[in-house]
Amino acid sequence: MTTSPVRPPLALTVGIIGHRPNRIPEAARPKIDADIAAVLAAVKAAAEAARAAHAEVFAAEPARPVLLSALAEGADRYAAIAALDAGIALSVALPFPVEEYAKDFAEQASRDEYGRLIAAAERVMILPGRHDSTPRAYDAVGVVILENADLILAVWDGGASAGRGGTTDLVERAAAMGMPIIHVDALGRSPPRLLWSGLAPHPVGGMDVEHLPVATALDAIPAVVDRVVRPPADPIERRRLTRYLDERRHRLNWRIEVPVMLALIGLRRMKRSDLVPTSPETLGDELDRFVATPPPEAPAKPRPRLGPFASAYGFADATAVRYAQIFRGSYVARFVLAAIAVLVGGIALIGGEIIGWTTWPLAVVQMAIVIVILINTAVASRRDWHGRWRESREVAERLRAAVPSWLLGQVRNDAPGDEPAWTGWYARANLRALGLWSGELDSARLAAVRDRLAGFVEDQRAYHEQTAVLMRAIEGRLGGLGRISFIATFALAALDIGLDLAGIALPTGWQAVLIGMTAGLPVFGTTSFGIRAIGDFEGSAMRSARMAASLKALGEALAGDAPDLVVLRARAAALADAMLGDVAHWRFATETRNLATLG
Repeated sequence: MTTSPVRPPLALTVGIIGHRPNRIPEAARPKIDADIAAVLAAVKAAAEAARAAHAEVFAAEPARPVLLSALAEGADRYAAIAALDAGIALSVALPFPVEEYAKDFAEQASRDEYGRLIAAAERVMILPGRHDSTPRAYDAVGVVILENADLILAVWDGGASAGRGGTTDLVERAAAMGMPIIHVDALGRSPPRLLWSGLAPHPVGGMDVEHLPVATALDAIPAVVDRVVRPPADPIERRRLTRYLDERRHRLNWRIEVPVMLALIGLRRMKRSDLVPTSPETLGDELDRFVATPPPEAPAKPRPRLGPFASAYGFADATAVRYAQIFRGSYVARFVLAAIAVLVGGIALIGGEIIGWTTWPLAVVQMAIVIVILINTAVASRRDWHGRWRESREVAERLRAAVPSWLLGQVRNDAPGDEPAWTGWYARANLRALGLWSGELDSARLAAVRDRLAGFVEDQRAYHEQTAVLMRAIEGRLGGLGRISFIATFALAALDIGLDLAGIALPTGWQAVLIGMTAGLPVFGTTSFGIRAIGDFEGSAMRSARMAASLKALGEALAGDAPDLVVLRARAAALADAMLGDVAHWRFATETRNLATLG
């Protein structure tokens, strides 16, 4: 049972790129092996030191560095062997199916070594490359390594590129992406060095490798690894991360004002989930079922499930739903209670002046209501229900949006090094721990992913269409109630004036009723306006409608797509951009509607 947010284990992927034996002098091999071993040992030690230094945000299990290799002859295998010798897990990305790739290796001894490394790898992802397009296949596997790695280990001679997807080309791309590059000299003449724009006091993105700041690798690795994996340095972000990790599961939603309001204005009945929310396990299982598309049997390792990643998503989603209901209930309660307080004051005034009531009991009631309003606002501010809602929703959407691309071997590493926001750091840390998708991305698997992606898009489209309809209905009903209140006030005021001009005097009791209604009805009109202003129902409807239209177009495109890896990655990236863009727009719109600002 998930009782608190998942603390991700510290995971770190080192991607190896490097030359084949034709560009590595045999005499340099011993030094290259020693340099690789020293670098990997330093990375492993630095990862564990970083886990200990930031133990409050990571799981208690030991740090888990992983080497990601394409297992080509030469540097790819030197690093793979060194990693296994050092107790570092091996993940493999292959440009062709296992047996097809083996044809690249002329010697039986090389093929045997390749087979042993495949067997020792814990994850094997097989791309749908073809030998009639070999450069493109090698480039595709290089992209997988760059996008899934946190550090690049490059065994490189510093020479010109042999073509797209070659070592020099990949080093240049890693530099432009802002990735830390640990350069092991393929000629064996120089010690390992670190090339990284992040070494500069004010880093500049998109730099070519020749202009990158340089440091001695073994000296710099501890600080670099720490910067890559550590939570945000900003103390406010750290406090918010700690606050989130200290959240606990709640079995009941105790704020039911919004469901009651929707029932009263006739939009829907109360539901069991209004009181007993969907569990984090159920929400996580829904995401796991998306991954669990039955694929053809992978010829390598069994495909992993989402596991703790799904639990992290489930808890974030459940927490977002809970705080959304709490915050919304808070502002609805505040406006309604304020209206009631005004009405009680009006009744006390009218009853005391016209009917001669004793008014102190009503004054006590009014004071009690005001106290409840003040406590509600103070607790909302101190507990930051609004901020917790925004942050947990962003975490959930970041995790969910990453899964379609992950199924296609793509992890979008937008911020190598320091993460500025804890929500981005937490999503990235969980994605690191998830590791490489394992299996064969053949045409059957790609077709299955396309169909499941289309279903995912359709579900999201339907959700946003329903949300747009509901938000417009809420806006319409509340707006209608407000207009009715003001129209009724106008009519009653006109009646009062007419009666006075006609010389008709109402009995004292009825006169009090008339005055009370003309004073009280505008209060309810104003309450309706306030709930609409903070709820931003029309804005929510517009955003959901735009999102639904975007998703509809994406779904139509998917329906006509062939099972092609490049196309599906582009579609998955477009889906992630749309989902995260929607979250960004929603967050911007809601940040100015904090309950505490209403005081």
